[in-house]
Amino acid sequence: MKKVLIVEDQRMPRENMERILLDSGKYKLCASVNGADVALAVCRREKIDLILMDVCTAGNKDGIEAAAEIKAEFPDIKIIIVTSMVEVGYLKRAREAKADSFWYKDISPEKLIDVIEETMAGEHIFPDKTPSVKLGLADSSELTAKEIEVLRLVCEGLEYSEIAERMHISQRTVSSIFLTFYQKPAMPIKQGSQLQSPIKTSLSQAVRKKIHPLGKWYFAPDLMLRITT
Repeated sequence: MKKVLIVEDQRMPRENMERILLDSGKYKLCASVNGADVALAVCRREKIDLILMDVCTAGNKDGIEAAAEIKAEFPDIKIIIVTSMVEVGYLKRAREAKADSFWYKDISPEKLIDVIEETMAGEHIFPDKTPSVKLGLADSSELTAKEIEVLRLVCEGLEYSEIAERMHISQRTVSSIFLTFYQKPAMPIKQGSQLQSPIKTSLSQAVRKKIHPLGKWYFAPDLMLRITT
């Protein structure tokens, strides 16, 4: 059986990938870690054939950086970048890091097991372009990866100090990023007697209302934000 390393800091996606590997009967889960910064050490310790690598993980290194390091030392290990982040630079960076394939968790038309099989057969599976998804009423193309991550953590209920610690940035930077959401140019919508941007409306509702995480979605009475990674 081919040995697989999963790098994913979110419990539900990680368990889903583990289940897919188990159900296939072809792959053995060697390890599951929540930080890309420890992936290389696992590869040095174990014979790994395939890595399912999330981009935004715990620790000080993102998955694409880790993939580049692993490929430099272990070029035969297959690496599939697995993410929900629709950051336009990720596809280019993944190719430059010599990742073998790239799969969006929620919106790729291919099933993950099919991408795994084709990648292990020597093919390279990459989307033609970065998709655009809705973040509440706003469009993902209007936000950077860091802004999306801050928004996701805000909706998880984290304080600025906790977000700063998690992302290894200052509280002032978190505050500055949050404020930029209100300045994003976007098609205005009518909100009472005022015109507000979709992002401002989404954020105002997200922060004001009690939002409950249910799988990949965050629900409020009249708001739905898809912002997990």
